[in-house]
Amino acid sequence: MTGRAFLTGATGFVGSHVARALCNAGWRVKALVRRSGNPRQLGIGDLPVEIVPGDLSAHTDLADAVSGSDAIVHVAGLVRARTLDDYREGNVLATVRLLRAAHQRAPDALVVLVSSQAAAGPARDGRQVREGDVARPVSGYGLSKREGEEAVEREWKGPWIVLRPGVVYGPRDRGLLPLFKAAARGVVPVPAGRSRIHVVHAEHLALAIARAARRPDLAGRTGFLCDPAPVAIRDFAGALARLPARPARLVAIPELLVRVAGLTQSLRELVTRRPHGFNADKARDLLAGDWLCDPAPLRRDLGLPMPTALEDGLRATWDWYVREGWLPS
Repeated sequence: MTGRAFLTGATGFVGSHVARALCNAGWRVKALVRRSGNPRQLGIGDLPVEIVPGDLSAHTDLADAVSGSDAIVHVAGLVRARTLDDYREGNVLATVRLLRAAHQRAPDALVVLVSSQAAAGPARDGRQVREGDVARPVSGYGLSKREGEEAVEREWKGPWIVLRPGVVYGPRDRGLLPLFKAAARGVVPVPAGRSRIHVVHAEHLALAIARAARRPDLAGRTGFLCDPAPVAIRDFAGALARLPARPARLVAIPELLVRVAGLTQSLRELVTRRPHGFNADKARDLLAGDWLCDPAPLRRDLGLPMPTALEDGLRATWDWYVREGWLPS
C-alpha cells in the first residue's frame, strides 16, 4: 500500500484518469466531488475511492477531508472562464484554500499540482521552453495557472511538485470533442495549421501524475509532461480527419477569422454571462505560435514508458466516443 492520497477534480476529464492511476498504484484515495456530481457517470464509480462531498469554495471546510494525507493531488481548476478574476478564483484562490486546510491537518504531505503548459507560455524564438525558464503566459488562463503555481511555491512549506501538461486528449475529454464531431460531419477546421504543439494521452499523463505522487525526492520541481515529439496542428487535424470511415476534409481558418471568432464569443459571454469553450483569451493562446517544451527531464526521472502513438490514441478516443454515444456510430 502506497499511502493515502487526497484528490481534487476526480470527476473531471484528467482527474478521473488520475483517480484510476492512483488506485492502480495502490493508493487509498479520497476524492473531493461536488455534491451535484455523479461519480458513476463521470468515470470513477467503479473505483475503490472514498467520496468526499464538497468543493474548493470559501464555504467548504476541507481540514477534516485532507487530514492524514500522504499526498495531495490537485487536479481541479478552471479551463474556461469569462474574466481573469473568474480564472483566479478557480485556479489561484481555490489552490490557496486547499493548501491552508492541508497545512492544518497534513503538513508533511507531498503536494502535486497539475498546472498547464499555458503557465509557461509558448516557445521563445522557436526554442522550446525548459524547466527553470521564466514563465511568460500570454492569456488570462495561462496567467492564472502560473499564479496557482506561485501560490504553491509561496504557501506550502512541505514538499511539492508542479506538473505542466501539454494538450491532453483521450476518453471523456469534452475540450477536443467538437473537433471529433467536426470530423464525423466531414470537415475539420485547421486554425494556425503550421504551429506545433505537444500533446499527451490522458492515461499516460495520469500514470506520470501517480508516479510523481510518490516521489518526494523530486520536490521543488516544475516540469513538463507530454509526448517527446511535437506535432503540427495541421498534422493533428489530419490524423483526426482520417478517423471516420469516409475521411473528412481539412479547411484552413485564417488568423483574422480566428481573432474575430474569439472576440465574437467573448462579446456573447458578456450577454449570456456564461463562459464558452472558445473566446478571445483562447484565441490568444492558439495564435501565439509554437507551443514547444522540454518534457525529457521529467520523463526520465519518472521512468515513463514510451507514449501511445498519436494515431492509436486518437483512434481509441474515437472508438470510446462512439461506444458511449458521444459520436454517431
